[in-house]
Formats: sequence, C-alpha cells, structure tokens
Amino acid sequence: MNAEADVRAQFSLADKYDLGGPPGAFQEVSFVLRVDSPAPIEMVAQLCAHAERACHASQTFKVAVPTSFEVSLNGESIGDPTRVEPS
Repeated sequence: MNAEADVRAQFSLADKYDLGGPPGAFQEVSFVLRVDSPAPIEMVAQLCAHAERACHASQTFKVAVPTSFEVSLNGESIGDPTRVEPS
C-alpha cells in the first residue's frame, strides 16, 4: 500500500500585512488522501475513516478551540507578546 496526503488551506494575507480585511485565520482546510492498494475499497475506506477520526489536526480544525501564546526570553517568561506594551 502507498498513501500520500495533500493538505491545503485558504486564508487572506490582508491582516498579515496590515492591509485591513479579514483576520489571517484559515478560511478553509482540505485534506486529500491518495491511496494505491490492492485491498478492497471497503477496507481502505474503513481505514481512512479511522485515520481521519484519529487525526488531531483534522479534528481540531472542525471546532473552535481556545488557544494560548506564550514566549520565554532567555529562560524567563514574558507571557503573551501580543499583550505586552512596548517600552
């Protein structure tokens, strides 16, 4: 059996480059799996369905989840740099 995964995402670059527009979050994510196998279609479909259910990335993209962002500088936490006031 040979399998190849192609994962693609669509997003706007506007926010990333301070051009206004929608936030830089993914607007769509697609997973395409190409399988070459002599196994029957039912067996391959069952294996792929199980793999998709067990995939943390795929499951996370399906629901909004809390996120955190923390930075350590020289061994000391500076917390979330998006909330640090510039000096």
